[in-house]
Amino acid sequence: MNKATPQSTSNTLTIVVVLAVLSIFPPLATDMYLSAFGDIQTYLSAPDGALELSLSVFFLGLCMGQLLFGPLIDRFGRKGPLLAGAALFCLATVLLLFTRSTSMFIGLRFIQALGACGGMVVGRAVVTDLYEGTAAARTMTLLVMLMTLGPVVSPLLGGILVTQFGWKAVFVTMLAIGALALVLALTLLPETLPVSKRLRTPFLDVFSDYWKLLTSRPFVVPALVSSFVQAAMFSFITASASVFQGVLGLGKIEYGLAFGFVALGLVVASFVNNRLLVKLEVKTVVSAVLPLFVAISFVLLLVSGTHQLLVLIIPLWFSIAMVGLLSANGTSIAMEAARGQSGVGSALVGAMQFGVAFVCSAIVAAAISSSALPLALGILIPAAIAFLLWHFGSASLTSERPAETPNFDQSQATMKAHDGE
Repeated sequence: MNKATPQSTSNTLTIVVVLAVLSIFPPLATDMYLSAFGDIQTYLSAPDGALELSLSVFFLGLCMGQLLFGPLIDRFGRKGPLLAGAALFCLATVLLLFTRSTSMFIGLRFIQALGACGGMVVGRAVVTDLYEGTAAARTMTLLVMLMTLGPVVSPLLGGILVTQFGWKAVFVTMLAIGALALVLALTLLPETLPVSKRLRTPFLDVFSDYWKLLTSRPFVVPALVSSFVQAAMFSFITASASVFQGVLGLGKIEYGLAFGFVALGLVVASFVNNRLLVKLEVKTVVSAVLPLFVAISFVLLLVSGTHQLLVLIIPLWFSIAMVGLLSANGTSIAMEAARGQSGVGSALVGAMQFGVAFVCSAIVAAAISSSALPLALGILIPAAIAFLLWHFGSASLTSERPAETPNFDQSQATMKAHDGE
């Protein structure tokens, strides 16, 4: 059976928007409650560091959950497991509104993450179902660009909600968006994996599939590069409240504005990346941007002792913008190497990303101090590791551009028609 096309499934842009809404669970559940840490800690009578731990545990849940969803979506199709994950997210969010236990709060955050990661795994797999090569990279970038609207608006939205209505309003909003995404997936998202292509091997055999990919350099190198690039972003998320509110003395809403401004770099860079991929190969963009990422992160390290917002936020903006130029490209290269095992490949990419994010986030959280130094190191060190991995490992990747699907031009025409271009 040929690949599904936007014409035979649904409009490309509609699919991408629905996938972006589903994938927005993690940034919403991660960023929206950051400004409420103090209020939640008081409400739960939680010890110091408990709320930071709930954030790190969320990353761990995203890591482990994706390993579970990968084989499920290859065996049962994309849509069923996705709907189950969205429902689990909504259920955990409801329970978070009523718990008074710190340990229960942390545990529910883990369960919430398990449900949230379904949209991420399915999103990458659906893109691979529909596209190949540069077409996949451009579509993945569009998806990431829409997803990054979450980090841009959610801290500010969270700050407003906490200030006006209290911290529980944040989780009520998460629940409302989760319910909306569940309805959109149920009504608008097609099934892109036909029954004839679903895996029939025993469920436990998936571990051998994971091992095959883990021992494949064309998959592992770009997956690890993408993981360490993403870790830089999560280091920023973990330390942002401490730096913007603790070191620089910003209020809840001011913190949301500052966080949103930095996260806006992801959107701008994702847009630029989509334009670059019209003329350049994916590998070329990664090779050119990684050294720049390291250089800008080093500048951030040099100014990390400042207490002036403008001095710090400019190199921070450009550092995070580099994530938008690198993350989707690394992911698309890895997913191309996992073609034929899109669900398992998507799960493994996601698990690697959030596994590295969990480690980096926990280290940064433990190192929080009265300066931005932990934040700067939490960005520079992953950037340097990503550069070294690519420099020494990219020779194992094919230098040829993968063949594009004959349907990509049609899908782009459809997207342009709906964009009014």
